Amino acid sequence: MTLNRASVTRFWDAWEVRLLVLLSLTLHIILSLSGRHRKYVSSLGMTILVWLSYISADWAATFALSKLSDAQADRVHRNPLWVIWAPLLLLHLGAPDTITAYSSEDNQLWMRHLFGLVVQTSVAIYVIVMSWKHSWFSTMSIPALVAGLIKYGERVRVLMSVSHDKSKKILPISYKRGGPGGSNLENNNTSEDENSLFVLYIAHEYLEEFMETSMQFYDLRYKKHSLVKDHQHVDDINLFWDAIETEMGLVFDLLHTKAAIKFRKEGLALRCISFTCTMTVLIGLVCRFFSMRVNREKWKEVDVVITVVLLVGALAMEIYAVIASYLFSDWAMLWLLQQNWGEQRILQLREKIPWLFRSKRYKCRKVGQFDLLDFILKGFEPHRWRAGFRGRILWSLLRIDRFKGLFDECVHKSDDIDPSLLHYPILYSSRRLSNLVETFRTSDEENAMRTANNILRHIKSFPFSGQIVHLHIATEILCCVTRDDASSSSSLWEKNRNMCRTLSRYMMYLLITHSSLLPVAVWGDNQLEKLIKSIKDIQPDIGSVRDVTEACIKLEETERDSPGTGEIVAYVKKIDKKELRWEALKLVWVRMLCYAASQGQTNEHLGQLSQGGEFLTFLWFFLPQSRMLHESRPEGPEEILTKPPPKSRGDNLFTKLAEPVFTWKTQPY
Repeated sequence: MTLNRASVTRFWDAWEVRLLVLLSLTLHIILSLSGRHRKYVSSLGMTILVWLSYISADWAATFALSKLSDAQADRVHRNPLWVIWAPLLLLHLGAPDTITAYSSEDNQLWMRHLFGLVVQTSVAIYVIVMSWKHSWFSTMSIPALVAGLIKYGERVRVLMSVSHDKSKKILPISYKRGGPGGSNLENNNTSEDENSLFVLYIAHEYLEEFMETSMQFYDLRYKKHSLVKDHQHVDDINLFWDAIETEMGLVFDLLHTKAAIKFRKEGLALRCISFTCTMTVLIGLVCRFFSMRVNREKWKEVDVVITVVLLVGALAMEIYAVIASYLFSDWAMLWLLQQNWGEQRILQLREKIPWLFRSKRYKCRKVGQFDLLDFILKGFEPHRWRAGFRGRILWSLLRIDRFKGLFDECVHKSDDIDPSLLHYPILYSSRRLSNLVETFRTSDEENAMRTANNILRHIKSFPFSGQIVHLHIATEILCCVTRDDASSSSSLWEKNRNMCRTLSRYMMYLLITHSSLLPVAVWGDNQLEKLIKSIKDIQPDIGSVRDVTEACIKLEETERDSPGTGEIVAYVKKIDKKELRWEALKLVWVRMLCYAASQGQTNEHLGQLSQGGEFLTFLWFFLPQSRMLHESRPEGPEEILTKPPPKSRGDNLFTKLAEPVFTWKTQPY
């Protein structure tokens, strides 16, 4: 058969409504299945799939409704089965439970969705009225309309609640004091399930404080950050870190799903009504089909199949939502605790049915790595792995700061963060940011803090982006050039050295790929190109060296005692004790990370919750909680450690980083 314009037009006229309805259902299924997985999966493919489905789903359902209204107004093309399709499309506009908003900013668009609810409901009612013949189909459209109104109304209510929440009213489950495991925390025989239950309890406690304070403003000096009155929450570092990661997951659920209402009594009641209405329509359709033998030929088989697919799909998504939201959810466990089930009964239930309540948590202890020198030695240029102007617009819409596909080939694999090496340095850094008196457990820790202060003096005159670059290059040089013989592969100082390199490359990774998370004025392709050019100008032979170690040796010779990198290397090499050397350098990186986290924008960090999490965002959640851990009297702002800029920098390394384009006011670490 010859494909011509007339045949295509006839095909589209006959199938456009059916195809649009099926497209709307397909997008709804994709969002239902992928909405919850994007919480922990940060792949580019998943991000694009969810984004395209999210922006297309409402369009497809709205367009299908408009075509249905046109078709039902035409008596010649009117179809009795289509009267049920219109209210079922409201189910799709209500969005699945696993994703009501793609980003946290979408919650501010609740007025648009409220207007859409009024308009689309009017269209659905119009379709029903135009098709009303006192027939069975017209009667069955009523429960379908009720189900659609409930789902769409739930979405609008969630968006409005999140947008207008000024306290803890958004929380569907209130915090219950005297929770599980408090007496067993220091017991080394505590089971894994008991630890998991206690972690959830702490996370919920932190969540209430977070929703009341940090969601509105982020100030580490705010006096209401005082939940923890004892040390029991942090005696086990891993439990505390697990609690913060769990808290991040709970915040994601509140911002991007229907968790804010589905665990309330009215939410459960509306869910039962919606499910019952949809089931009633499906059962009624099947019964009507088998009872009508004479007029059955008036129904088109394809329309019967599509109607059944729509109803079965709606029920399947409801069942999936119940399984995903009520069985594999931390909120389900919190709900059981609120219902006074008792910790022992819940633990027994988990032992009998181990696949219940096994929700995933963020794994923010894996950090991306970017070695600037290795990037240069491999011959990469920024324009080779960027997406161009149009691409940057797309990645911005996707909330991806940089093009990731080609970027993977020029970065190192992610590295692991050891909580035992960073926990107490983060506490000290938090207290410093909070203007509280610093307390040290040992004299070695006090010496490390003083040494860290001296290291920071050498880069205080640079903007924050320049501080990262100078300290990154200095760390690479120190790791490659210093000859510290390890007594064993597990010695503490060697672990600290490896951690310094991990944190150094992670900060460069953030600067290159997630600069919006950092307190930098400007950073992009031009700045990276200037940086690479300045390094090559200072050390022309760097492109011909064999590896990073040789490059570091050449840079050390070139930058000896120069401001920034050279001064840091010279000062650190003078420290005789290798334990102090690497402990102090690690503390410098931790303080820079904590400062960057505390200065980040709320929306940027909340946006990371839908991309698998980020360690810097983890610190953003961690800092308000760590401020509580040790009570101490407040003190006035500490003296800012500053160093006057050199009178003449000449052509030393990274001169371009001090240009006025990087005008960021430095603050104390």
